[in-house]
Order: sequence, then structure tokens, then C-alpha cells
Amino acid sequence: MQKIPLLLLFLGHVWVDASQAILPVALVKLKESFALSYFQVGFIMAVLNLTSSVIQPVFGYISDRFPTGWFVPVGILWTALAMGLLGWAANYPIAVLLVGLAGLGTAIFHPRAMMAVYFVSGNRLGFGAAVFSTGGNLGFALGPVVGSFLILGFGLHATLGLLAPAALLCLIIFFYRGDYLRHEPAVQKESSKDFNRALQNIPWGSLIAVCLIVTLRSWVYISFLTYLPMFFQTQGIQLKTGSLMLTVFLVGGAVAGLYGGHLSDKVGRRRVIAVSMLVYPILASLMILCKGNWIWLLAGASGAALLASFAVTIVVAQELMPQFVGLASGLILGLGFGTGGLGTAFSGFLADTLGLYQVMWILALAPVLGALLAVFIRTARS
Repeated sequence: MQKIPLLLLFLGHVWVDASQAILPVALVKLKESFALSYFQVGFIMAVLNLTSSVIQPVFGYISDRFPTGWFVPVGILWTALAMGLLGWAANYPIAVLLVGLAGLGTAIFHPRAMMAVYFVSGNRLGFGAAVFSTGGNLGFALGPVVGSFLILGFGLHATLGLLAPAALLCLIIFFYRGDYLRHEPAVQKESSKDFNRALQNIPWGSLIAVCLIVTLRSWVYISFLTYLPMFFQTQGIQLKTGSLMLTVFLVGGAVAGLYGGHLSDKVGRRRVIAVSMLVYPILASLMILCKGNWIWLLAGASGAALLASFAVTIVVAQELMPQFVGLASGLILGLGFGTGGLGTAFSGFLADTLGLYQVMWILALAPVLGALLAVFIRTARS
């Protein structure tokens, strides 16, 4: 395992996802400024995930066939720039456009970065993927804190503060002398016949099951990320405190994601996925019902249960598609994750129709279906 490259990829993932994750805090202020409905709030989050989900597998496929190491630093800077300009949006359409551009930046970064993780992890792929995924989960956990510090402390225009760390990180990645971003794609040298044979050998049933699990989990995850601060406000909790509770939820997920990947190397991928999907509904239900200080503990535990399988699903896809590592990463991090994110707009529609409290219960119980889908996964370490 190459530790320094893995660390740089980890830090890049932290800041790309932290830049995205200021959005829930920004949306509270944008909702007030532009008089947005819950559906419009959900739609802008869905746009972020749509631009990432549709294009990310394409960038993954390109990464499998061509040298594209520069995707990593460009993706980091692009995402921070687009989200940095969000606070300067003059109206709702411009805000939607900037969020869409941020999604494009994440689409550029994720498949190529995850491909690099695959190459630097050696025989500890589960752990390497878990470290990388933990960076993303940690970024999502830091995002509300960074967003609160910038937006609540200095106003919406302070979102430009995202640029400085991104620029510094890009310089470090650019000047580090390593080959982890210049690995020759394996598929590039194969004939069309070999390429088609590799496609035919993919166990599509297992791959579809994994994509459906990720889609379901992502719908729940991103909807919680979007509406949890608003839900806490309806329960009499201030925005700043609600944002910190969201951070606790995400920190719990980041820690569990790291351990979940390591555990899957030992006890099997499918088992970790199934247990994660079964335990989460119990803890999330208790979090919704709870009052007082216990809600902090349940928020962290709920996040841990939901995201314990985050890295595991990426590794499963890579193991099912060993000759298409970039494409597999794009499918899970992009298409599966992003398509699930489109459900955020649907969640907003339901919140406008049924009420936010009822929607939180739907989101709490839905992952049970993911545990059922895990039965169909078949890999060497399932």
C-alpha cells in the first residue's frame, strides 16, 4: 500500500465533498432569500446529483482507456470554484446552474481518484477504499460546519472561502512525484474482441443489485443531508445546532465507513451491507422520536449504520468489473449515488404534500429493502 498517494487522494475527497456539503446550510438561506418551496430546495440538490450521476460513468470509462490523472486536481478546484460562487447567485436559476457545474466537477474527480485508490491499495483493497470513502464522508461531515462558519458568520458571499484550501491541495498533488495518477489503463491495450469478452463476463445480476442498493441508500442519505436541519428546526432546534447534529450524523458515518471496509475484508461484503441496511431503520426511528440530549448519540449511531457499507459497495462493483475499475467506480459513485439523489426532489414533493415529519419516517424505514437486495450479490468475498 502506497500511503502518501492514498493520503493525498483522501484529502482531495475530503475537500471535494466538503465543498458540496455546504449546500444544506446555504439552502436554508437561499430558501429565505428566494422564497423557495421544499420541492425547489429538493430540486437544486437533485441537480447536483444529476449532473454528477449522468456524466460520472462517462468519465470513468474515459479513465479506463486513456491517461487522465489530471482529472483529480481539476475536479477538486472546479467543484470548490462552482460552490464558492453559489453565495453570489443573483437568483434561483443561477444558483441551479452553479450547483450543476459543481456536480460536473465531482464527476470529473471521483472515478479517476477511486481508480488510483484501486492501484495504490495493493491486497488491502477494502481498507484502501474505506480510507478514500471515509474522506468523502468526513468531507460531508465538515461541510455543514464549514458552511455554518462561512455563511452564518460572514454571509453567503463568504462561500468563496472554499477556494483557498482547494488551490493549495491542487498544488501539492501537482508537485508530488509519484506515478499513482499516471497508471496505464489496462483496457487500453486490449483488442475489441477482448473488450467485448470482458463485458460478457460481468455478473450483471449482482451488479444491478449493488446499483439498486446504492440508489436506495443514496436517496435516504442525501434526503437526510438536505432536510435534517429543516426537520430539526420544526422540532424547535436552532439552525446552528441542527447543522452540528447533521455533522454528528456524518462523522458517525465516516468512522463506520472506515471500519466497514476493513470488516468486509474479513467477514464478507454482503454481510456488512445487509446488517447496515437492517440496523439503520431502528436507530433512525429512535432519532426521530427522541427528545433531549439522546438525539446527539442517535444521530451519530444512525449515520454509522447507514454509511458502514459505503466503501463496501464500491469494492463489490470493482470486484465484479475488474477490467473496468474506472467505470465501476463511476457507476457506484456517480450513477447509483446520483440517481438516488434525484429522489431528493421527490422527498421534497412528499414533504410539501404530506409533511416533513412523515417523510422522515419513510426515509428511516426504506433501507430494509436494501437488505433484501443484498441476497442477490455474489462475489469472491460475498
